[in-house]
Amino acid sequence: MKKTLIFYKSEYADLAIKLRDNYRAHGHEADIVSESEHDDIEYAGKAKYDEAIFIEDSDAVTVHDIESGYTNRVPLSDVFYKEPKPDTHKGITGRDTLNILADAISDVGSWWCWYVGDDMLQLEFCDVQLYDETKAKNETHTTDVLAVRFYGHVFALFLDDLNDENWHERFRDDDSILYPVDTYDMAFDDNKEAESLLNDYRNQVIIKDFSGTGTLATAKHILCARCDKVGFIVGGDEIEIAGKKGKYKGEEIEPLSRKWWEYWKDYWRLRGTRDALPKDYACEVTIPVNMEDPQGNW
Repeated sequence: MKKTLIFYKSEYADLAIKLRDNYRAHGHEADIVSESEHDDIEYAGKAKYDEAIFIEDSDAVTVHDIESGYTNRVPLSDVFYKEPKPDTHKGITGRDTLNILADAISDVGSWWCWYVGDDMLQLEFCDVQLYDETKAKNETHTTDVLAVRFYGHVFALFLDDLNDENWHERFRDDDSILYPVDTYDMAFDDNKEAESLLNDYRNQVIIKDFSGTGTLATAKHILCARCDKVGFIVGGDEIEIAGKKGKYKGEEIEPLSRKWWEYWKDYWRLRGTRDALPKDYACEVTIPVNMEDPQGNW
């Protein structure tokens, strides 16, 4: 799947967001950038994108293939996915699996991105303590970005103690913003925890189809978390987990969590030696209890 950068003029910002969300809903990596910041194909190439799309007007775009240099002007409708969202996902529902996933995200991870469609909602998190088997041996093996997707009757409520009514929109559109998740303060399918969050924040922003505790009572799946001054309560009928490797099966989560902790042990055993592993933020902030003997028995 190509990685696409979408350039837009200010008057077509909403259209750019719609196209990006359409791509992401189908597992296609995509980002947007205002032409007032960057307006050249070279920028997309240097940023390791495979394709650049310039929104010319409300009806047409120009598509550039970075590697071949091929350029083509096409109707806007031609670049949208027209088929329904993929519906072959296998929902992850096991209580133990979801608890392991929540801990893997919330130990040192951060909320990084969000977007919503008609029947799909996605939150993305970075620095997730699942072992990334797609990376080379000489790279870090923490999962850089993990997406939690909900399908079906999705809902989303964002919470905050900020003096900024538009924080969630800026967060959605700016990949440089991170909200660290409070350590182990994330939960799946926990109505009481979700209801507690409702009372913990000053402001509520309904993103999609949330009507209070009634929504929580009828939801098939819920995910909620505190991230210091912001938080969220989201959910839907089915849960899907995806990352650079593609979709995760439920039975993969626990082994990848266990493998990450083995990697963490090796990281600290070798730290400071000539065989030290590449510096990894998630390992650095998850410090062994006995710092005086980091290479001791585990």
